[in-house]
Amino acid sequence: MNALLIFLVIVILVTAVLVYLYFNKMGPWKKEKSPAPAPGPAPGPALPSITDFSVDRTLSPPKTDTYTIEPYTIEGYTAADLLSLSKNVTFTLTWKNGLGFTEAGVNKIEVYHGVMGSGTTTGNPSGGWKLRETIKATSTDDTTSTDVTPPPSNPPLGLNNFDTVSVEISGNGNYSFAGTNFFKIVAYYGDDNIELHNDSNLYIKASASDKTNYGIVISGDELVGTTELLTPETITYEPRLDSSKGQSFKSEIANQTYDFYYYESTGINYAPTKLFSNVRLVPIGEEGIEFKLESGGKYLDVEKLDFDKNEFSGGSVVKIAESLETDTRGHEKVIMLKANINGEDKYLFGSIFKTLNDLTISSQDEFFRRNIYIKKHVENST
Repeated sequence: MNALLIFLVIVILVTAVLVYLYFNKMGPWKKEKSPAPAPGPAPGPALPSITDFSVDRTLSPPKTDTYTIEPYTIEGYTAADLLSLSKNVTFTLTWKNGLGFTEAGVNKIEVYHGVMGSGTTTGNPSGGWKLRETIKATSTDDTTSTDVTPPPSNPPLGLNNFDTVSVEISGNGNYSFAGTNFFKIVAYYGDDNIELHNDSNLYIKASASDKTNYGIVISGDELVGTTELLTPETITYEPRLDSSKGQSFKSEIANQTYDFYYYESTGINYAPTKLFSNVRLVPIGEEGIEFKLESGGKYLDVEKLDFDKNEFSGGSVVKIAESLETDTRGHEKVIMLKANINGEDKYLFGSIFKTLNDLTISSQDEFFRRNIYIKKHVENST
């Protein structure tokens, strides 16, 4: 009898606890009162950026009928000579706008030119940046207006997504072009601005030769030599990144969409294998070496090598550096991707992240697969 009584007491107590939990903690009406989950962060911003930047440097005969340099015995030409002869130089800057101009509401672009003394190779221009060109939005009732907020519904050429822009900068008699020439492009939107290009930190390559240098060097001899020219002479320069000098990809590939490929071998007859398609590179921080990869509104998880993260905050961070491989095989760039996985830095070898000392990496071909080739995405491409 006592055992039965104890059993009944236990049953009653358990039932009472379950009823209490149901009505006070677990009932559906309690779930309805739970706060809604906080919305996830918005996708990474589509900041304005430009691509296909190049500079044509043109040396032209003097526009005046004659110009003579006195035959000095010690000094071949004076500062005044270089100042005047700089008018015979024209830089033509060309680029293509990417995404972000419309989204950010860009209302002005400023183009700066700077010159450093001969023999200087890096840093800001010694004479300071000089504003040489402004592309700006204007209101419909005031064509002289400088800034418009918000920008007009039809901004002028140069402030739209995918506009091709060309700007000419010639000597104006105020400063000499003799030295190392640099250019900077700044876009303004709202109360903020962003550098679209600053080649004082980029490695400049003259496409007409193998010569490479920082900036575009113009010597005094070249300026004086314009007096003997019969027709203009033009050389095209284009910036390139050099990972050994810590240069950033941000201004070149941020917020652009690419297809990713790799090759199974170094052999020239091997076709590329497509790794990712239509991937946007979203920059993280200000250094321009860390990105999150987004495709179809989802972000890459490096451990799964799959785009399955719905929120920007959940996507993996990868570091991108330019490969030392110079043969792009028809692609835009050759890069290397590095990610920290479980506390280890690993590189993407083909379709697998591995450490550099992985025992399975035993041949040149394996190391070659660390090169990832990217090409701007084109809809309906294979």
